[in-house]
Amino acid sequence: MVKNKPLRILLMILGLLFTALGAIGIVLPVLPTTPFILLAGFLFSFSSERLGTWLENTKTFGPYVRHWKEGTGIPKNVKIRVLVMLWIGLGITFFILADIKLIIMLCAIGSLVTVHIVTIKPTRKSP
Repeated sequence: MVKNKPLRILLMILGLLFTALGAIGIVLPVLPTTPFILLAGFLFSFSSERLGTWLENTKTFGPYVRHWKEGTGIPKNVKIRVLVMLWIGLGITFFILADIKLIIMLCAIGSLVTVHIVTIKPTRKSP
């Protein structure tokens, strides 16, 4: 825990900002959720044990933080859910945009995100 109070407050504010960006990333397929939530958890570990515990116990973000802390990767059922949501969101965006250049760019980004998620191997926790 950081002892410098102004720095601790800054880290808490940044943690809350990254939590908000992670929440927005749930509904915007191009904005990643996981890095923002992990960064928020990291910042809370230096600034506020209470906010860190809150983040880890939330229904929405808790699994991200727990899988990262435990080193268990991403379970198969979570990968499937994430990829379905990603491509449904991208599909809706394609119809809204109707611009072939942007659609191609989003397809490339979506494909890279898909490859990244698929290649993260779930690991079993050691006893």
